[in-house]
Amino acid sequence: MTDKKWDINWYFVLCGFVILYYGLSNNLDTREQFAVRKISIELSRDVVNVKGRNPIDYKFWCKQYDNQFKILNGSISTGKHRLIGNLKEGQVIDIFLSNMDFKKMGHSNSSVIVRGVTLNEEPLLSPSECKRNRFLYKTRLIIATVFGGLMFLLNGLVSIPREINCALVGALFGAILIMRIFEFGLY
Repeated sequence: MTDKKWDINWYFVLCGFVILYYGLSNNLDTREQFAVRKISIELSRDVVNVKGRNPIDYKFWCKQYDNQFKILNGSISTGKHRLIGNLKEGQVIDIFLSNMDFKKMGHSNSSVIVRGVTLNEEPLLSPSECKRNRFLYKTRLIIATVFGGLMFLLNGLVSIPREINCALVGALFGAILIMRIFEFGLY
């Protein structure tokens, strides 16, 4: 009888555990505080579209308060980015803030997360839309990190053929892309 040797790739196993831990611990709580208050502000500058790897999509400032207002990634529905990005200096908008963020108003250099935006009583981002979109965004992140972590673990513990790896990863990204294009499921 021959001894069967375990071919464990410890780098993949370690990476799998780190990805699973990091992804699940950072995104475990998908509930966010959405009890909101509405206030009117006048923009002191144009709304800025934040590029690159940031947790926010847009930021802006107002004349009444020294705060920086932020709209988080994944809050805005498809097709409404241009409406918010086109807000200009001097426009008066209504914003919705959580009670915790409302308490930060007026404190110099503190950031405030915006949960909704209306212009002339027309909603550009409603609080319920923001809540739904943030939930779907966080769910997509959890699915991607769990899938990635499990793929690393499987590749570290069991030798999986490259073709099967590519097919599984392609199927996951294809499903997410299709849901995103047709706006169903976890888009």
